[in-house]
Amino acid sequence: MTREEIIQQLTQTVKSMRRLRMIQAFFDFAMIYGVIRILMSGSMVTMFNATFTQNNAMTVVFLISLIDLCFAFIRRNHRRDGMNLIAGLTGQLNDQEARLVQLLHRF
Repeated sequence: MTREEIIQQLTQTVKSMRRLRMIQAFFDFAMIYGVIRILMSGSMVTMFNATFTQNNAMTVVFLISLIDLCFAFIRRNHRRDGMNLIAGLTGQLNDQEARLVQLLHRF
């Protein structure tokens, strides 16, 4: 791979990780919201404008947490791919390349 292709792939990886982080934040919020609603309610739980029994609400929160976990694994894979791309960069990095590397380490 040429240096330009590596930088292009690294840029796409950083953009993808940024989107995944926003999506994962939404599911984190939904999971916390569901747990709080379950703890504060009795036998019937109203969350997301729907009424569930407590067992069904716990199932919904469990499924949301599984989705959140899947996004965490996807982000981990993107981070690992980005690190492999960084390893392919040789020589001195210019400012744009160094900024991309810092962004990848941040995510």
